[in-house]
Amino acid sequence: VQAVQLYVYNPASVHPTYCTQPGTQTKNIDLYQLSASSEANVNCQRCKLKHIFRSVINCDYPLPVKQASKMNREMEKIIMPKDEDALARSQSVKERLDMLKTGTQLYKVRDKGVRGLQLYKRKYWLDMENLLIHFSPHKDPSTTLGCAVTAGSDSYNLKDICEVRDGYQTDIFNKIGDKTKADINKFRKITADTAFSLIFTPESNMHELDLVAEDKQTRDAWVDAIKHLVVTLKSLSHQKEYELYLKKQFRVADGNKSGYLDLQEVKSLCKGLNIEVDREDLKTLFDKANTEKTDPASKEKGEVLDEDEFVTFYYNLMRRPEIDEIFKRYSNQVEDTYKMTPEALLVFLKDEQKEVVTVEQCKDIVKDFETSEEKSSFTKEGFTHFLMFDDWQELLSPISKSSVKAEEMIHPLSHYWIASSHNTYLTGNQLIGESSVDAYITALKQGCRCVELDCHDGDDGEPIIYHGHTFTSKILFKDVVEALKTYAFERSDFPLILSIENHCSIEQQDRMAKHLVTILGDLLYTKGIKGDEKELPSPMYLQRKILVKSKRLSACATGNDNDNQSESDDDEHDNSKKKKTKEISKKLSDIVNYIHAVHFPGFNNDGAFFHMSSFGESKTIKILSDPETARDFVKYNTRQISRIYPGATRQDSSNMSIVEPWVAGCQIVSLNYQTDDLQNHLNRAMFTANRGCGYILKPEFLRDPSLAYSPTSPSGLDRTKFPTLNLSVEILSGQHIPRPQGVEKGEVVDPYVQIQIHGHPDDSNDTENHKGTKIIDNNGFNPTWKEDFTFNIKVPELAFLDLKVKDHSHTGKDQHLGSYAIRVMDMQEGYRRAYLVDYSGKQLKPASLFVKISKRWMK
Repeated sequence: VQAVQLYVYNPASVHPTYCTQPGTQTKNIDLYQLSASSEANVNCQRCKLKHIFRSVINCDYPLPVKQASKMNREMEKIIMPKDEDALARSQSVKERLDMLKTGTQLYKVRDKGVRGLQLYKRKYWLDMENLLIHFSPHKDPSTTLGCAVTAGSDSYNLKDICEVRDGYQTDIFNKIGDKTKADINKFRKITADTAFSLIFTPESNMHELDLVAEDKQTRDAWVDAIKHLVVTLKSLSHQKEYELYLKKQFRVADGNKSGYLDLQEVKSLCKGLNIEVDREDLKTLFDKANTEKTDPASKEKGEVLDEDEFVTFYYNLMRRPEIDEIFKRYSNQVEDTYKMTPEALLVFLKDEQKEVVTVEQCKDIVKDFETSEEKSSFTKEGFTHFLMFDDWQELLSPISKSSVKAEEMIHPLSHYWIASSHNTYLTGNQLIGESSVDAYITALKQGCRCVELDCHDGDDGEPIIYHGHTFTSKILFKDVVEALKTYAFERSDFPLILSIENHCSIEQQDRMAKHLVTILGDLLYTKGIKGDEKELPSPMYLQRKILVKSKRLSACATGNDNDNQSESDDDEHDNSKKKKTKEISKKLSDIVNYIHAVHFPGFNNDGAFFHMSSFGESKTIKILSDPETARDFVKYNTRQISRIYPGATRQDSSNMSIVEPWVAGCQIVSLNYQTDDLQNHLNRAMFTANRGCGYILKPEFLRDPSLAYSPTSPSGLDRTKFPTLNLSVEILSGQHIPRPQGVEKGEVVDPYVQIQIHGHPDDSNDTENHKGTKIIDNNGFNPTWKEDFTFNIKVPELAFLDLKVKDHSHTGKDQHLGSYAIRVMDMQEGYRRAYLVDYSGKQLKPASLFVKISKRWMK
C-alpha cells in the first residue's frame, strides 16, 4: 500500500533525479513540483517534505552521501508508518478489493437529452487478472426507473482511467446539484456522499462514467480501490508494463482456460500479434522455452507453455539482430560467449549515447537490467533489455519530461510559446457540439495554459458558456470557475490565462467578476500594473496565479463604460456586421491587468506591453505572406502577446497549421484540443518537454528585436551565432507495429516510415526534408530497415522531426499506423527508442521504432 506513494531519495541511483520506492524498482519523482509551493503547515507531512526537498532542488549533483543519508533519515521519521498502521492499511485495501472482486450494485447516471437524466442499475465488479471493471445490466426492467436494458456484459480498462472523483464534480452531477425541489424524488438515491465518477484519459475518447452507490461505505470502497490501482498502474516500469501486455495476450489465446498454450495456440497468437514466422523456427523457440517438458506430471504431455514460459518464448522470438551487432562491437569474448563489462558499457554510453556516467553507475545499470543470475556484466539479453526498457534510452530524455528548466522561466511572458486551447468548452464541432466542464479539466491535464470562456447572459442571473448563435449546449460559468480552481495547477505551476469572450450584460459581468474573485480567491492575480514596469512579468513570478484576458475600461473611467473597440473571435466571422457598442463592467475590468485585450492598431502604433490582440486565421496568413509585415509581426511578438485562432469555416473543429505562427513568435496559437489531427500531434511535441508545464522559451532571435530574422524564406540569420544542423536519422527497426485502427485481426501489415521536417519555411519547403524507407512485406512484429537519412536543417531551433509509420496497400489508400514527433532541439543522440502514438495522443505501447540519431553543427 505504501510502496506506490512513498519515495525516498537514493544517493546511489544511476541518475540524480531518480528515487527509489521501498522494495520496488527505481522510479522518478518530481522534486520540483513538490517543493514549488510556498505554503507551510508544521503539522503537514507534505510541507515537511517540501522543506527537505528544497535543499535537494537548490544543491549541486551528485548530492554528498552524508547529506543524502541525513535527508533519508529525516524523511523516514515523517512518512514511514508504524508497522501496525501499515498492516492495517494493507488489510483494509485487501478487504475492499476482495469485496469489489465479488461485485456491488451501482447506478449509472446518463443524460438522455430530451428525456433528461436517467438511472440504470447494474452490477459492477473488478477483474484484477485482466485489469478490467466489468458490468452487466440488471435484468429486471422495473429497477431501471423506466430505462430499457439489454442482457450481456461489458467492461472498462483500468489503464484508461486517469482519475476518480467523489461527490458532484462532473457535468451530469452538476446538473443534479442544480435541480429544483420538484426533482428531489426522482434523484433521491443520489447524494454527494454516494456519488462518484471515473474519468478516462483524453486519448481513450470515452466520456466520464458517473455512478451512484447504495451507501457511502460502498462508494468509498470503489473510490479508494480504484485510486490505488490507478497510481499503481502509472508506476509500472516499461518492462513490467510490457510483461503485463504479454500475459494479457496469453490469457486471450488460452480459450479453454487451461493455463497453458500448445504449439497451435501459440502459432495463432503470433499471427494475431502481427507476427509471421516459419513453423520450424517457431517450434525451435517453443521447445527452448518449454523448460518443464521433461516433467510430464507438471503439464499435460509436457508440450505446452505456461504464462512465464510464454514470456520467455516471446523474448527469444523478438531477438534483435541490430542490437546484437551493437552488443558484439562493445563486448569481449569469454570462451563461447560475449560479455559487456561495466567499463565497456561506459565506453558505449560515452561514444554512442553522448552520456556522462561513471563506472559505478554502469555497474548499477547492469544490476538493474541483466537477466541472468550473474550480474557483474551484460549478456546479450541483458543489454537488449537495457535498450528496450531504460527510460534514459528514449529519444526524449526523462529529465526533459519530468523537470522544468528553472533558469529559463524568468523571462517576460511574451518570450514563450504558451499551450493554448480554442473554444475550450466544446467536445465536438462548433455548431451542435456538447459544451462540458470536463473539456476544461481535460485541457488543463494536458498542460494547456490558456483556456477560452465564451460568456453569455443566462437564466436566473447566472452567466453561461456556449458558442453563441449555435446549437451547442450550455454550461454555467460558475461551474467552470470551480473546476479551474481545482485543476488549474494540477499539471503545471505556471500561470493560467483565462481568455474571456464577453457577450454579457453589465449585471451578469458583475456576476462573473464576483465568481472569479470569490471562487478563485488568492489564485486570481488582481494586482495593478506599476508605473515603472516596462515589460511583462515572468512565468516564475506568476507561479500558481490565474490571469484574466479581457477588455478594460480606460484609466480615467470611474464606472461602467462603453467598449468602442471590438476584440472578439467573431471579428473574422462576419466583417459586414457592425458590432453593437458593449458596456464593460468596472468590476470585471478591475481584475484585468497584464493581458489587456485590445483591437489590433497596426504595426506602426507602439502599444503598451500589456496590450494583447487576437488575430484570425486569414488575417494571420495575410500578415505572414508578406516578408515585411512578417518581420513586423516578429518584432511585435518580442514585446507583446498575440493570440491566433482558427477561421470561421472550421465548423468541424479542424485546426489551422500551427507551426507558421510559432515561427513568427506568436505565443498563443489556439487549437481545438478535441480534434485528433497532425496539429495537436505537433502541439504535444512542442510542449512535452520542460515537464509539460505549457511554457517553452522561444529562441533568442524571436526574443531580441535587434537580431536579423525573417519568418519567411530566407531566414536571414547570422550563421556564426545560429549555425545550421546536419541531422542524421537512421531508421533501424520497428517493434509491434499495430494494424490500422488497432484491430487485432486481419492481414499482417506491410510497414514503411515517412520522415519529415516541420519548421521554418527554409526547412518545411525543402523537398530534401521529406523522405521515406522501403516497404517491408508481411512484418509488423519486428520489421528491419537499417536506412540512414541526412537532413540539412537551416533553423533547427524551430524544427520538428515527424516519423509516421504507414501500411502499404496494393489496392487502396495507405493507412496511418502510428507516429512520433519531437522538437529537434530536444532529441538525444545515439541509439534511441521512440514509442508510437496515434493522433489522439494515445500511446500504442509496445509499438515503437528503434533509431540512431547524430547531430553535427555547421557554422
